Amino acid sequence: MAATPAQDLAGRVALVTGGASGIGLGMAQAFLAAGMKVAIADINQAALAEAAAGPAHGALPVVLDVTQPASWQAALDKVEAQLGPVFLLCNNAGLGQGRRADGGPVLLEAMPEEVWRLVIDTNLHGTYLGIRAAVPRMLAAGQGGQVVNTASMAGLIAPAGLSAYAASKYAVVGLSESLRAELAPQGIGVSVLCPGAVSTNFYVTSAERRDAVMGASAAFAPGRTDSAARMDPRSVGEHVVRGVRANQLYIVTHPEYLPLVEARFAAIRRAFGPSAQPGYTDPDLVLSRSANPEYETAPLSAP
Repeated sequence: MAATPAQDLAGRVALVTGGASGIGLGMAQAFLAAGMKVAIADINQAALAEAAAGPAHGALPVVLDVTQPASWQAALDKVEAQLGPVFLLCNNAGLGQGRRADGGPVLLEAMPEEVWRLVIDTNLHGTYLGIRAAVPRMLAAGQGGQVVNTASMAGLIAPAGLSAYAASKYAVVGLSESLRAELAPQGIGVSVLCPGAVSTNFYVTSAERRDAVMGASAAFAPGRTDSAARMDPRSVGEHVVRGVRANQLYIVTHPEYLPLVEARFAAIRRAFGPSAQPGYTDPDLVLSRSANPEYETAPLSAP
């Protein structure tokens, strides 16, 4: 069956990774307000306890390392035992690549391999592991469902100084587009969240995770609290609720980035010139297999 909008979320179970702070916490709050049963998963036990006792009161705290398959299975077992089968999976846990101690960006040619692997392992491989662990359970439950993968505007545009982060988020966008086409006939929708600047402690949590895995390094700037005026995570969460109800493919929270995205699309269009082999075109069978019907059917932005 084709995926349909999940108009009524009340009573459904949502699992949000990276749910102890930032966008994940904002989504958890919005899901709770929509009447959902919510589990917030995070690797930081202290932050989990604080969130569950405070802003996400009523949510089930679950310790989860998204990079470990066994941790996923244990987390899902706990959620199913206490709340029921997961209907909405939000793969939101992620981290940034950090900055140099002098405040400059970590350029790719000078990036330690450990940083590259940590960013890819968390942002991309963690998303894959979540899908591989949760989607078979969704299918077995036979209730449909929705997967929301958090990418970024850095999954649609690639500024200098964000090479590892953008690579991971571009991959999450591509993964989500393909996954949507795979799961639509089975009644499960897929959305990819692409936010811009949001008021979070992302820099701090990223630095903490990097230091925990690699050890503290004088080469990196310490995590800092993001004090600039940014979008409220709760507003992002409420927008995700609307996007899930509409089964949107892309959930975009910051429309002011459209000119930057259009500039990238225009650059791609300019690259389509004459064939490398004059007179040659790929066979219709190859083209038809390359098409993703979800590009044509994806709903407009929810109001």
